[in-house]
Amino acid sequence: MAYLVLAYLLGSLVGGLLFFPEVQKKDLPGGSGVFRRKGPWAALAVVLWDVGKGALAAWLTPWALRPWAGVAVVAGHCWPLFFRFRGGGGIAPSLGFFLVWLPRETLLASALALLVAGLYHLLWWRRRGGIYPIPFGAVFGYLYLLLAAPPEGQLGALGVAGVVALRGLQILRGRW
Repeated sequence: MAYLVLAYLLGSLVGGLLFFPEVQKKDLPGGSGVFRRKGPWAALAVVLWDVGKGALAAWLTPWALRPWAGVAVVAGHCWPLFFRFRGGGGIAPSLGFFLVWLPRETLLASALALLVAGLYHLLWWRRRGGIYPIPFGAVFGYLYLLLAAPPEGQLGALGVAGVVALRGLQILRGRW
């Protein structure tokens, strides 16, 4: 249980809010919101921080608890205790978490997600708008993890994808 609480608290250290607290007044504090408000270098710092905390949570957590630790670190990022439960979308910490736990599957899932995001951006989003390309592509990455991971990894991917999807619905409804 202590590992899961630690994972949640790690997740609650949202990079965009730690480094650029003013971003939350106008946008989401994840990598894409910081990119829109502060530029690519600031966004890179935030993404590396958020990926790193997900990786640290996986590295610290015993194997048997990893599916639940993934859910906890991503939930902490989405609803951070330290920032009035208003955080980011959860993609970066989930990427870090799964890179440590299931590196091969995660690299393939990430490649698929980026390919889909790029095609979506070129063929649809640039002209018509809609869901941002990275979250759109991430859906396909999570689906790949659900199919390609070992059973315990599938459980973790399902839980993390559920948290990210729930947070995504909140964001789409304008309740960040």
